Amino acid sequence: MLPFDVLFAEMKIYLFYALLLLAGATGCEKPERNFFFGDGKRPVYVTEDELKDIRNEFPGNVQQSGTIFLRDTLLFLLDEQRGVFVYSLADTLNTRVLTFFKIPAVTDFIISGNIMYADSWRDLVVIDISDLYQIRETSRIRDVVIPSLYPPGYFGIFECVDESKGAVVGWEDAYLENARCSTF
Repeated sequence: MLPFDVLFAEMKIYLFYALLLLAGATGCEKPERNFFFGDGKRPVYVTEDELKDIRNEFPGNVQQSGTIFLRDTLLFLLDEQRGVFVYSLADTLNTRVLTFFKIPAVTDFIISGNIMYADSWRDLVVIDISDLYQIRETSRIRDVVIPSLYPPGYFGIFECVDESKGAVVGWEDAYLENARCSTF
């Protein structure tokens, strides 16, 4: 007869192999998500050419504010996925918008001297802002940013991102057919 501790050690080995076999047998199958039909969110895309269209535009209204950066009497305000507004704070009683930097798919930026570093979908874009009214892209570092592939702040079903259609610059409410992605 085997001592209790040897018998117990052998039982643990058999139990380990049994659990490994069970996990291997069931772990290879992915549960199939049912297709969803109904209201949800759908990505809004821009093409590669539109993504590279970084320039000054007439400043409209802020749609979804984000990062704020203050430099001297200038305030830079991110408008998520669209660009950056530039405000003059020289006269605090009469704050005014100076210009808008169109930067498609932007979610964050920082400024050092006269250079703005901004993300644009999967790229890091370097922009010369020494002339606020004539900005220009000086370089682009490709595929260094991991973009969000789901609607931020949303809980529900959405149409999966198809990167072959371009870069996502927003999400719209839509009636979805055959949707498979969800935030839960």
